[in-house]
Order: sequence, then C-alpha cells, then structure tokens
Amino acid sequence: MFKLTKLFVAALALAPAVLAQNACKAKSTEIQSDGDVSVLEGCTTVEGDVIVGEDVTSFSLSNVRQIKGALRIVQATELLSIELGQLGTIGGDFELKGLTRLSSLNAPSLSKVGSIDWVTLPSLTAMNVGVTEADNVIISDTNLLSLEGINLKRTGTFDINNNKFLKNIDVQIVNVTESLSITFNKPGVIANFPNLETAKNISFRDVGSVTLPSLKKVQNSIAFVNNSLPEVFLPNLTEVTAGSISWYSNKALTNISAPRLTKVGGTFQIANNTKLMDIDGFPKLAEVGGAVDLAGGFKNATLPSLEDVRGGFNFQTTDENFVCDEFDGYHDDQVIKGDDYVCDSALEEALTKDGAEGGNGGSGKKDDKKNAGGRVSMSIVSIVGVAVGAVALML
Repeated sequence: MFKLTKLFVAALALAPAVLAQNACKAKSTEIQSDGDVSVLEGCTTVEGDVIVGEDVTSFSLSNVRQIKGALRIVQATELLSIELGQLGTIGGDFELKGLTRLSSLNAPSLSKVGSIDWVTLPSLTAMNVGVTEADNVIISDTNLLSLEGINLKRTGTFDINNNKFLKNIDVQIVNVTESLSITFNKPGVIANFPNLETAKNISFRDVGSVTLPSLKKVQNSIAFVNNSLPEVFLPNLTEVTAGSISWYSNKALTNISAPRLTKVGGTFQIANNTKLMDIDGFPKLAEVGGAVDLAGGFKNATLPSLEDVRGGFNFQTTDENFVCDEFDGYHDDQVIKGDDYVCDSALEEALTKDGAEGGNGGSGKKDDKKNAGGRVSMSIVSIVGVAVGAVALML
C-alpha cells in the first residue's frame, strides 16, 4: 500500500510536466482562461497552433521562442495585454481580431511570422515588435500612430486600411508580389517606400504624400485615387506591364512626373484632378496597350514619344485655348488604333471616356474638334479593382 501511495504522489508530481510536454508537441493548444497558459511554460518550441479563447484577459509567454504553427487570438474582448518576451518566430498566421480592449502588444524579439492579420484593435496605439519577414500583412481598424517595428524586405500582400490615427507609414519593402494597398487611413498620411522596386498591384487613397523613388516596374496596375498629395514623382518607373496607371480625383495634385515610363499595358488615365493644369511629365511614354483617358482643366498636354495606342483616345479639357494638333496627328497617322477618338476643349465639363466627371471650370462653351464614335465603357472602379479587390475580399 505504501508503494502504491508513493507511486500515486510521484505521478501527481509529474503530471504538469507531462501536460506541458504534450502541449509543446500538440497539433493545437487551446488557452481558454488566463491560467491555461501555464501548460506552455516548459516549452521553448511549440510544434502546433496556439488558440486563445474569448475569456482570456491577459496572455503571456515567457519562455517560448518559436511557435511553428499559428497564434490566433480572436474576439477576446476583455484581453488587455499580450506579452511575448522571447518569441522570435511564428510559422503560421499571427492573427489578432476583435480585441476591442487590447492596448499593449509587447513582442520585442518577434522577427519572423507567416503572416500578420490584425483587424479591429481600436485600443491599440503602439506596438513593440521587430518583424522583418512576413508573407502577408493586413492591418485594419486600429488606433496605431505608426507602423514602427514592421520593416519587411519583401511580402505578398501589404494592406494597411482604416487606421484613423495612422500618421506615417515608412517601410523598407523591396518587392511586393501581390498587392500594396494604403487606403482610408488618417487623411493625409505620409507613405514612404524608399526601397520598393517592383510590385504586382499598388493603390493609394486618402494619402497626403507618397514617396516611391526606387519603383521600376508594376506588373499589373497602379492607382492614385482621392488623395490630398500635391505631386507624384516616379523617377525610375519604366513599365506598367499588364494593367493600368491612374490618377483620379486628387484635388490638390499639381504635378505628375514619370520621366522614364515607356509602356502601360492597360489604360493610361488622368482625370478629375482639379488643380492639375499640365500633362508634360511623360516624355518617353511610347506604348499604351489599352486606352488613353485624359479629362480635366488642362492648359497644356503632350505625349511626345507616343508610338502605339491599342485602345481608344479621350482628351477633354475645359480650357478654351488648348489645340489638339498633336493628338489629331496621332489619330491621323494611326498611332491611335482604337475606334474611339475624342479631343475636345472649351467644355463646360470634361468627362472621362465612360462619362465620369473629369474636372470642370471652363468657359461654358463647347467646341467639338473631333469625336469619332462612342466611348468605351470602363469605370474608375475597373481600373483600380485589380489592385484592391482581392485584398478587400480577405478582410
């Protein structure tokens, strides 16, 4: 009997260690209360996922250095803090969603994650992380003031949206294989991507300043919509391969320049930028695979190197004195190969080729210089949709 009692006591003593060992190797470990996290205290590496439940109010991992699976914390509405002191790697998703009271995220050693998916963290104003590797980043509906601590070289999707206090985005990304999207954050947010060279899709909305000095190639589309930025300078962009490039409804925009741009695979659009008077920043643009669509109050416009426009051509301006000789010549010489050609000046209202507002403020007189057919139906939504649609579905 004595021996049995000793064995029982020994078994009880070993139980926590056995539980911890099992948690370290489990496919998934669920933390349903604050005390449950103790099962991970003996782990330096967790093989599977860690799932934190809705009733947890604080979450701390003091010894874990690596989670090979995901770390998911969803709808824990009373959770105040996350402490990940030595955690350096999360192999899967780092998912934080619906944490309405979370105010502290401290993960000073965290450098590599499978992906960041942080949505609806309205009390989070700052974070202490050092992430340099992530396959995808989505940060939405937080009170973050900056993205300091997220400094990637490359990623698939980088989507920063609806962060109403975000003042500055300064990231050293070189390559974005899917989508770079900065939309609906604090109006006038400064977006600085000094090292970005290539991206598949790019979209900026409600931005006050954009810096892209190293951008060389966009594989699909790039769009600037409803921003307050005064200028867009793309000194090294040479090609938008398959999709469109668009500046639409940027009310403070006075200057656009892409001096090395030679090819746009889809639509080339500049419309409804009410302060933009001159289009003269594209001296080498030779090929447009879609349509050219220019509408506003332009006093001057030239595309001196244009050789091949596969789609239609729409130029409309409210300025009384603009002369269409250059563009008429391109039409006559069949540089413009699409069926639709429009070059109008002195308009009451300048419209895009699908009839959307393109800018106004002219004389009230309309002088139709050329109009060879109807307009191709294509909205601004279709131009920017490739860049932002897939990301929107992920949210």
